[in-house]
Amino acid sequence: MLGTLTAHDGTADCRIRGPKARTLLAVLLLNANRPVSLDRLTDALWGEDAPATAEASLRNLVARLRRSLADEDGKRLRATPSGYQLVVAEDELDTLQFESAIRRARAAHEADDLPAVLAETAAALGLWRGEPLADLPEATADGAVREQWRESRLQALEWRFDAELRQGRPHALVPELTRLVGEHPLRESFHAQLMRALHLTGDRARALTVHQRLRTALVEELGVEPGSAVQEAHRRVLAEHPAAPGPDPTAAVTADRPRPSQLPASASHFVGRQEQLDALRRTLLADSDRPAVAVVSGMAGVGKSALAVRCADALRPDFPDGQLFLNLRGATPGLTPLSAHAALTALLHGLGTPPGTVPADADSAAALLRTTLTGTRTLLVLDDAADAAQVRPLLPAGPGCAVLVTSRSPMHTLDRTLHLRLEPLSEHDSIALVERTAGRATVDRSVVAIEQADLARLVRLCGRLPLALRIVGARLAARRTLPVRGLVGRLEEHEDRLDELELDDLSIRRSLALTYDSLRASTRRPDLRAADALAAIGAIDLPDYSAPLLAAVLRITPAQAGAALDRLVEVALLDEPRPDRYSPHDLVRDYARELVPDPEAHVRAALEWYFSLASRTSQALDPDVYGNSQLPPVDAADQLDEDEALALSDAEFDNMLALVEQLADTSWATADDLSPLVRALMPYLRICERTGSFRMNELVHHLALRDGNRTAQAFALNGMAHAHYLAGRNLLALELLDQCLPLTDGHQRGRMQNNRGMLLANLGRTEEAARCLEEALARSIRDEDIRSEAIALSALGNLVEDEDPRLALDHHRRSVEIGQRCGFGFAVYTGLVNMGFAHLRLDDPAEALRHFVLAAETHQSVTTQDPNIEGWRGRAEALRRLGRPEEALAIIHDLLARTASQQNHVSTGMIEQTYGLILRDLSRPAEARAVWESTLSRFRTADHKVVAELRELLATG
Repeated sequence: MLGTLTAHDGTADCRIRGPKARTLLAVLLLNANRPVSLDRLTDALWGEDAPATAEASLRNLVARLRRSLADEDGKRLRATPSGYQLVVAEDELDTLQFESAIRRARAAHEADDLPAVLAETAAALGLWRGEPLADLPEATADGAVREQWRESRLQALEWRFDAELRQGRPHALVPELTRLVGEHPLRESFHAQLMRALHLTGDRARALTVHQRLRTALVEELGVEPGSAVQEAHRRVLAEHPAAPGPDPTAAVTADRPRPSQLPASASHFVGRQEQLDALRRTLLADSDRPAVAVVSGMAGVGKSALAVRCADALRPDFPDGQLFLNLRGATPGLTPLSAHAALTALLHGLGTPPGTVPADADSAAALLRTTLTGTRTLLVLDDAADAAQVRPLLPAGPGCAVLVTSRSPMHTLDRTLHLRLEPLSEHDSIALVERTAGRATVDRSVVAIEQADLARLVRLCGRLPLALRIVGARLAARRTLPVRGLVGRLEEHEDRLDELELDDLSIRRSLALTYDSLRASTRRPDLRAADALAAIGAIDLPDYSAPLLAAVLRITPAQAGAALDRLVEVALLDEPRPDRYSPHDLVRDYARELVPDPEAHVRAALEWYFSLASRTSQALDPDVYGNSQLPPVDAADQLDEDEALALSDAEFDNMLALVEQLADTSWATADDLSPLVRALMPYLRICERTGSFRMNELVHHLALRDGNRTAQAFALNGMAHAHYLAGRNLLALELLDQCLPLTDGHQRGRMQNNRGMLLANLGRTEEAARCLEEALARSIRDEDIRSEAIALSALGNLVEDEDPRLALDHHRRSVEIGQRCGFGFAVYTGLVNMGFAHLRLDDPAEALRHFVLAAETHQSVTTQDPNIEGWRGRAEALRRLGRPEEALAIIHDLLARTASQQNHVSTGMIEQTYGLILRDLSRPAEARAVWESTLSRFRTADHKVVAELRELLATG
């Protein structure tokens, strides 16, 4: 928490998505190991604007947070009678570690144990990554808590400075104390320590100036004189000779040595990056027995050089012996990278080494550079480095100097180095950069909103990349009458976007091509595979990529594909937003699309791999359906278990949807190319209920109509109908099924008639539903389709349940018997659940509960993945009627958490209907009404019977 909120499981970051989930985690961590009430959490999340459904939303957030923290069993994030409690050990939370280190440092300070003071303050200060909870609102935490942490940090700094001064090491403290005095102009302890440090280094005049400035500020602002510590430091400065601190190696600078000042002018259009500037400053000014080194890496055009120059310019006073700047030309269009000897020669000449005296070999020249820099405070800015091997000979050896490197490569092989990966600008800073570069900003209040919206769209199309933003800003400056919207229109055509992002010597395409061409020209196989991988990425053009997918497309091993992807990350052409998932910046994506003129072969290879994955998923999640689906056999070595199948499909579903959308726009793809993939996905979609299911089937249907493919039309229409059914849109689902039925025959037609009958029942068209289901039952018996027979009996039982629950029980019992006889576990489970609801209709909740428990046991033998929602909802209703509302409420809370990410509005709506009934029984009618109203508001397009039931509940109160 001492910086932006970050959670880590010991191997990788835990992604806490969304501001409310992050706020929830922060509040629980601020009260670690203590219960936090629901009221406190609700207030932190919504303030005075909390919705009526806040408690339900909070429980959903808790469920999401548990998943993010891999705490599905709730042992860490525990429910308490009044709220929730997050259990953490001291070594798991930086604030607890920080407070513990501060206590130990205080004890060491009071005991006058200087080595312990230095060790404990280093431990405390090393935990500090910036402003506490910097990415969350100030209101998230009690302001006093944050202020206490800030004050403890400053106190630790005071203890450390005091120990360093008493051990005779003042020189390295001067820059840091100078900065802190500027940040805290009235903090007397820092002023006193800076005076002591300056006095010990022989800079008596500056020490007296520090005292005078502090005294003036105190008198003018507070009306008081400096305290005793400052007065004592002042008396020591006024003495003729400072106490000798011992030899200072940095005092060996000769008077005649030149002091280079080679930094280019800082960019006038520079914006933002304050957090990165602060991190670089801390690193480059840190006290150490080695030179400070920082590497700023990132993709082409992200602003590495501009950041380095801005940082170095601000550090001029801290490096009085000079600032060197050298372009190593690691990725400069038209130029080859500097050799080690050429770079050393340039640096030595800048330091005053006469021409002709630089040693002819690189090793000797590097030794001379280290000797020349010894005892100085010199800053080296090495811009555009190719790799660590190019930089390593140029590094100083002793303390005092600092090196700031920019490169597309992160150079993680450089030891004891700050590695700062530079990302694109924020939207706010991106707009500011465009306005500065363009030399115009919106002034007319009547067009502010329009112009700002266009600017926001413009910077998103530029990927918030500073180089691209400078180019569009320059275009706007060159044509004063060109509206922002006009430029937006040009950039929205991704085929032409890189053409628009070229102006004079600035070009996104050329910058990216330099990196790609260097990979393509390499003799190293990982580089060549990386170039092939980037071309494949452009060809198949998906949201993100994995090593197995690229391995299938490139016909290489997953390990080789993984190495190629990692190499693309190293050269800043890809990002790895989450483990083992890779994605390019939007402008890199545009460039990659240009690398393969005819992408069909790559796309077909990707489609083949996804079809294989969908087939393996189907086999894992529903072996019975898989065995009757005409999908290709799965080798034993490639088989997945249920968890693997769900995890892989979750990770790849958005890609599969994007691939189907892409193929539907091509001239060569057919329904037979896409329909098998979508059909293979049905077991997964039935469990996870992804919104993209309808879109996939819609695209297949479009192609099937074009191709005259009746079989693909039927499957697609059925899939679209299923998506409408899940959303409670029964009439739309029925219309699609009516289009589908004439296209089918055999077992498929019988099963779709079953579905049609269930939809008619949901619409209240009982007589039509009965005729349809009886026809489906007769057809299934005639065709010996045992599965359809069981389903038809179950549907008929549900249909007659309201008027004759005992007849319904008879139908369900027959359905269960058929399922048991033929090994159709789903029919057994469904029949038991339906029998439970029939017993509820007979007002026998105890017998209903027995059947729901039996259904749950059966469900576990059918699948461990498909959530037993209806069975658990029935169990909650039975418990409610048995007078056990608290047990029922616990079940409903768990169900809502489990279905929070699903898109089955009907299922969720029925759960919430029961939720309201339980709340009403618990004498919480206002909350019950709020739940029902919220549920009804989501059913605007639904015609399910639950809608009428909710309206009746709201009408009767």
